[in-house]
Amino acid sequence: MKILAIRIGRVGDIVMITPALQAIIETYPGAEVHLLTSPDGRRVLKGFSSQVSKLIVHDRKSPLAFYHVKKTEETLHDENYDKVFCFELNPRFSDLSKRLTDNNFCIDYSNEPAHYSRRCLDAVARSVEGELKDYWITLPVHDESRIKARAILAEEGIRDETFVVGLHPTYSGLKKVAWRRTNSAGRLWPAESFAELAKLIAAYGKERGLDIRIIMDLMPDEVATGENIVQMSNGAATMLVPPLDFERYKATLERMDVLVVSNTGPMHLGGAVGTHVVAFFGDVPPSDSAAYVAEGQNVNIMAASKEVADITPQEAFEACKSFFPK
Repeated sequence: MKILAIRIGRVGDIVMITPALQAIIETYPGAEVHLLTSPDGRRVLKGFSSQVSKLIVHDRKSPLAFYHVKKTEETLHDENYDKVFCFELNPRFSDLSKRLTDNNFCIDYSNEPAHYSRRCLDAVARSVEGELKDYWITLPVHDESRIKARAILAEEGIRDETFVVGLHPTYSGLKKVAWRRTNSAGRLWPAESFAELAKLIAAYGKERGLDIRIIMDLMPDEVATGENIVQMSNGAATMLVPPLDFERYKATLERMDVLVVSNTGPMHLGGAVGTHVVAFFGDVPPSDSAAYVAEGQNVNIMAASKEVADITPQEAFEACKSFFPK
């Protein structure tokens, strides 16, 4: 059997389809699974499962994107898929799935409010008789990447026993959607608030004699924000800017005991590798797009009435404290 799944999106979008991909793999053991996805999708799902044998990349930002879709459709027709699962919200791709096979199952937004990952699972469930068990977001982390992450942290004096709090103060989608009429800036918690939170956490650790470190693992274009937070926190936060390596980055997120983050891709990545998460939400409801994890994995959701800037550092600190060592 040959199956195609479709999702073009950024990091968080791709992580949210991993429960549905697991369901496909376990429901159709032995099937050859292909994925039509984005450059971010290729990065996130590299090595996800040996059953996912082909990642077909569509770059929707390319000036030739429309032409590329037409060429890709010709290639996909030649694959003769037995089933197609479309998790993409763009109707162009749901129409594509219908042209590829009659056995197509698309995400459905006509029913009751539900998490996006749940809607994807429901699409898989419609392809079989009976109900599916629960699946949650997940990504593999490899030992080689863990060794790299541990070495980078060791350079900063962070031991294996150190309790690590990660801060992610940026939102990668901000520049990408700046031209749209969206309130993307409303997703960002202010740098001043991150700095104040770092000071509160550092003081808490010092008062109790705990080995707690606060880190930011940032990309080169995020350095200015990171330096600002380090300065305003009086050095309570440590900024890391290691060479870009997505697999190593996943391992660093896994090593964090708590990740403090707005509603961004790293929130989903942290949840997918089993890290406790304190997540800030503003105008986007967490019921639709929070990290989709099992109840046993704690994710503290902080939902502001309007913008995440309304959440105070003290409130964020209290949410983090529930995860701190006693």
